Amino acid sequence: MKYLRLLLAALLALAALLVAAPSQAETGSEVTVPGTGAFSALKITVSQTTDLINQTVRVTWTGGQPTGPSGNFATNYLQIMQCWGDAPTGPTREQCQYGGLAAQGSPVAGAWTRLRQVSYGTLVDQKETLKPEAGKQAVVPFTSVSGVTTTSTGEFFTAGTTNEVPLAKTRLDGGGEVDFEVQTALEADGLGCGTVVNGAPRACWLVIVPRGNTEVDGTQVGVGDNRPQLDSSPLSETNWENHISVPLKFQPVGDSCPLGSAERQTSGDEFLSEAVLRWQPTLCAGGGTVYGFTQVPDGVARQTVVSDNPGLAFMTDPVPQDQVTKPLVYAPIALSGLSIAFITERQSAGEGVVPPEVWQRDGEQITEMNLNPRLVAKLLTQSYVLSLPVRQDYLKGNPDSLTLDPEFLRLNPDFQDSGRLMSAVDALVPTVDMDATTMLWNWIKADKDASDFVNGVPDPDGMKVNPSFRGTNLPVSNFPRSDLTCAGTGNLASCALDLRPLANDMHEAGRAISRGDTLGKAPTGFSTPTGAPELKAVDREPQGQRSLLAVVDTPTAERYGLPTAKLRNSSGAFVAPTDTAMLAAVAAAKPGATKDVLHLDPTTTAADAYPLTNLAYAATAPSALDKQAGTDYAAFLKYAVGDGQRPGVEPGTLPAGYVPLPDSLRSQTVAAADTIAAESGPTSPPPADDTSGQGSGGGLGGGVQPPAFAGSGGTGDTGGAPGTGAGPPPSVPGGASSAVKAPSTSTANPQNVAQTRPTPGSPVGFVRYLLVILLAAGAVAVASGPALTRLSKRMGR
Repeated sequence: MKYLRLLLAALLALAALLVAAPSQAETGSEVTVPGTGAFSALKITVSQTTDLINQTVRVTWTGGQPTGPSGNFATNYLQIMQCWGDAPTGPTREQCQYGGLAAQGSPVAGAWTRLRQVSYGTLVDQKETLKPEAGKQAVVPFTSVSGVTTTSTGEFFTAGTTNEVPLAKTRLDGGGEVDFEVQTALEADGLGCGTVVNGAPRACWLVIVPRGNTEVDGTQVGVGDNRPQLDSSPLSETNWENHISVPLKFQPVGDSCPLGSAERQTSGDEFLSEAVLRWQPTLCAGGGTVYGFTQVPDGVARQTVVSDNPGLAFMTDPVPQDQVTKPLVYAPIALSGLSIAFITERQSAGEGVVPPEVWQRDGEQITEMNLNPRLVAKLLTQSYVLSLPVRQDYLKGNPDSLTLDPEFLRLNPDFQDSGRLMSAVDALVPTVDMDATTMLWNWIKADKDASDFVNGVPDPDGMKVNPSFRGTNLPVSNFPRSDLTCAGTGNLASCALDLRPLANDMHEAGRAISRGDTLGKAPTGFSTPTGAPELKAVDREPQGQRSLLAVVDTPTAERYGLPTAKLRNSSGAFVAPTDTAMLAAVAAAKPGATKDVLHLDPTTTAADAYPLTNLAYAATAPSALDKQAGTDYAAFLKYAVGDGQRPGVEPGTLPAGYVPLPDSLRSQTVAAADTIAAESGPTSPPPADDTSGQGSGGGLGGGVQPPAFAGSGGTGDTGGAPGTGAGPPPSVPGGASSAVKAPSTSTANPQNVAQTRPTPGSPVGFVRYLLVILLAAGAVAVASGPALTRLSKRMGR
């Protein structure tokens, strides 16, 4: 059967103009595809090809030839892109998102390898059908899913938005790997992936064009007087003949639950966003209750739960006892962690400076990192010299960057030579106040070396804290940027907060560093119409040269394929945020001032415990709920700790990065759900469709409303901070141990789940977040979220 399938795949490939047919792995949606012709030894594996949202997938390969010579991109590499195309044989070259990085100059490669241009002067592709007009170049046009054909692709993708990987390195052993960001229609509207067409989400394609050492005219590069490197575009006909296509199937983009549906409000911190996104479409399928979610800081969630309209709020720390005005019920709902995620790709000083076994690995990821509290304090206090736009005397003697810090190198010797050219100087952090941030600073404060450093005591190598942070009264609930140094004058003024800004939230931070994006802006030298200096986005760090860190939740790290650092706990062990380590932290936790809420201590001496484990709780005041609301919220909680704890990628499951709750915590939540149902107030009508937090979810069909943005897709995201709706099945089995069973989802009328997180950096979104916080003081914070999201959506965010 196996050989018959391979034979069929080969026949289909011929019929499809050498488009390779993937073979489905026995488990999951991983597929492996073969190359053809001169690349027949190549085997490419894509880690996930179904149920996709905006995320990364790992692309690995074997059977290639080493990129070279000397590790340079002259020959033997892969070029990877995402395309749309409704034909079963795969996309045409016109349907591919490629050419957005045409101006990228590093790493050095051939003249047209990053371009859509297929005319090359004296280099001629005899198979190329597209000929240049007089005085012009031949450029493969981009045809969007909407039918627009253009050679000016900026309307559809740019250097800042494209996900193409123009240069993917093959190692000396013939293998390689990259994490490729797949984009939905929310990040790449020219591709339209995941939009619902004829009742099903539009599929797309991952396309790999392997490059060898032969040019389109048949000459071998690097031989004699021939050109020294490949120069032609992957879209040139001769190169395109070798392309390999892998079908990608997306979760539906759009509204998770029916538009206009009444919904039950929920709100809370970002640690719930990925989970609620995943649960929503299953719960609201079949006419179940819709649960909207508004992402707000923990403090706002606490204010909401003691208001007259508590809904169901998610938080880490409970409401202080002196602020409790009516009995509250707490239920553990999600276990994850706060992490230091990173993307670091080997960047030595090159041939002749370091041994061959070092520079030959340049561009490969380093996936292990150890950090102690003092190193994290250095990253968070702008204490590395290059964290500011200009060298300052008060940082003289400090290392330029993390990978030049002797303390870091002692803990991470793999960076000694391979980190010489890295530029990691801080961590991209969210602007949002969080209980988890307070926990992180408490972890730093509890460590004598780190606390002394913040208070002005140099480390053993003489590095000192930035004086703007000296004596900071820890802990704090956010990440201050105390040094606002600027350099230059007039239209060339460049300030620290522009070059090294904060992210809107953890999701934006994680997605940004996975794309090599600092989110920084630099002056263009011109002024805006208002006379202020004009700023533009700093170029993204190219694949193979990224060195960035971010403070993110573990689900976001998993979603974007980011390794996470091992942090030193109070026992002296360096521990990663694994399931085992986070469960160990829970096992070591004790009840706090509120007996139903565990206090996870970042200073626990449990040897195997991860210090920044986060256990999120759902809370409400049953007496402030009507009977139907109590029943609905009880159903939500029972689903969350029932089928919602099953790990997976399908709707209704628990996303990677969360740890299934222990049975004892699940039982506590089921009991809490029964209490909420039993003690809720008098019967009243179901929630009306309105513009409050119990209304239609801002026209998004019951969506997860992120705090800092409006629209969709973190820097164009599709399935992150959740988009909309969720609800329980029509009936909920009774009993303390019962869990709500997920209803089946109709394939004829799929629930759209990929729309969730609006574009980061939206000014309207930031104002919306500010308004939510201000309105919280009047106990209407959550209720305002959906209406403000509607405003943002109308403005095209």
